[in-house]
Amino acid sequence: MLHFIRDRAQGWIAWFIVGLISIPFALWGVNSYMTGASDVVVAEVNGHEIKKTQLQQSLQQYRDQMRNVLGEQFDPAMFEGAAVKRNILDGLIEQQLLREANQKLGQTVNDASVSEMIRSTPAFQRDGQFDPDYYAMVLARVGYSPTSYEAQLRSDLLAQELTQNIQRSAIVTDAQLDRVLELEKQQREIAYGVVPLQGYVDKVSIDDEAVRDYYENNKNAYTAPEQIKLNYVELDIDSIADTITVDDEALKQFYADNQSQFVGPEQRQVSHILIEGDDEEARAKIESIADRIEQGEDFADVAKSESQDTGSAAQGGDLGFFGRDVMEPAFEEAAFGLENIGDISEPVQTEFGYHLIKLTGVDSPEVQDFAQVRDEVEQRYRRQQAETQFYDKAEQLANLSFENPDSLDVAAEEVGLNIQTTELFTRGGTESGIASESKVVEAAFSQDVLQNELNSSVIELSDTHLVVIHKNKHIPEAVLPFESVEPAIKQQLLFDKASQFAREKGEAIVTELKSGADAQALLENWQPAAFYGRDSEEVSNQILQRAFEMQKPESQAQYTGFTADNGNYVVIKLTAVENGQAAEVEAEEKQSIEEQLQQMLANAELQAFIASLRADADINIVDKSLR
Repeated sequence: MLHFIRDRAQGWIAWFIVGLISIPFALWGVNSYMTGASDVVVAEVNGHEIKKTQLQQSLQQYRDQMRNVLGEQFDPAMFEGAAVKRNILDGLIEQQLLREANQKLGQTVNDASVSEMIRSTPAFQRDGQFDPDYYAMVLARVGYSPTSYEAQLRSDLLAQELTQNIQRSAIVTDAQLDRVLELEKQQREIAYGVVPLQGYVDKVSIDDEAVRDYYENNKNAYTAPEQIKLNYVELDIDSIADTITVDDEALKQFYADNQSQFVGPEQRQVSHILIEGDDEEARAKIESIADRIEQGEDFADVAKSESQDTGSAAQGGDLGFFGRDVMEPAFEEAAFGLENIGDISEPVQTEFGYHLIKLTGVDSPEVQDFAQVRDEVEQRYRRQQAETQFYDKAEQLANLSFENPDSLDVAAEEVGLNIQTTELFTRGGTESGIASESKVVEAAFSQDVLQNELNSSVIELSDTHLVVIHKNKHIPEAVLPFESVEPAIKQQLLFDKASQFAREKGEAIVTELKSGADAQALLENWQPAAFYGRDSEEVSNQILQRAFEMQKPESQAQYTGFTADNGNYVVIKLTAVENGQAAEVEAEEKQSIEEQLQQMLANAELQAFIASLRADADINIVDKSLR
């Protein structure tokens, strides 16, 4: 839609903004550098150290993202070197600066927002529902406690809120929008003609020596990429669940032992009033507010005027429904200690300050009969039994594949798995199957698997899906033989030479036209002048792009020419420019363009804010660590 916005909305800042608000990074990325073995410092930001392991983790995450985007076109060399590392490091520096800015501004994120993010994260759910025990287990596997993870998540949400607040400050004025619409809907009157290369193909010839010389000088362009085929064994909890034998007696016993799983935990809805601080002044203020409410003032009205939780005050302090193991312990104990709807707690102190809590709703689902939930019981029973087997088999697979590194045979036989084989694939991986996983591709081309011909370590594709791979076949990168590419090279050289003749002829025509010659006499296929928009389908995009780059004609027509992708030379005449009329643009399209313009201005505001933070910060980058 907006061509100039598209041209400017790319580059490092776009990647940074996306990476900044990626909440899963808080779980799967941060911990690996917090607990990493390397203490090498790559940068300091106002005294805060950024470690090399943190940089490596962020770089790998970026490579994985680009591998998924580019597929077969992915080239690892594009994402190596000091320049790429420096770009990633810049992003980490800017994240730290934003965290510090949040602290100075005193911004906070309410418990309800953290709770909602956690409960809606698929990694913490079983059968589509948040599971507190599973949540704790997943965190433990990556070295987190619920407290440390929630602190990191709160920090990330604060950074997201800050950037969004800055971006929301960008305003598109009516004058700006009208000007953009004038340019976007601009029409240009152009005429054009083509000097086809086909008219010169029969006039040029390429000798064998030239073809051979081109091949010798451009061998890198004629290589077959490195490929590998893998043997692998796959351990998947869903596959194990399908093999579990069930009978009604076992299911009924499971139902009796786990009835709480089939009613859902009690959830409570509360509203609260927060006064920040841990001093006597904050305590006195919350007690004063409690007295006002006891004397008859409406809780919601007081929350709107007095609560310092900006996320809930406007809703009268409402935090919505939540279950146990979500809120801060003291807050949760008070909320679940209230007996009747409408009850209000005594002042409760947490790390955020003092709260008054009002119970506004209780959701206590009833127990369902076995017959009503039999399918769910079977599913959970299978899952439970499969989990037990899965973790046992996972440990067995890890040990056997390590102890017998030259083959998957022993591990497969002992664990009861089939050895499967992939098709040949390159470092770009595949679109489906295990070779579509970046972890598998990375392991396949590692020294242990590729060169030493050993089993890989267990590759965790998810919490419930593991694979171990072994090289089946490897085809090194190789230059294609001259005989196989000779016809293509000769055709390319013919094309290039004919295109050169067409260009020389076209440039001569442009010179004549500028001197007043008649275009119809010089080009038989000359197309008469007509008005076209930027997105007109009657003319090729290449011609439109050149025409809209030309200088606006004043007293006389403008001429230019260029070689198109098909080798033809195109001559263009520009005679008039008419700006679009904002009033004629449909309301829906105008709104879309306004939103795009607002996003561009918002990103510019964010970039300017980050630039100001960098200018005021004490940043020390250890360049040698980026090599």
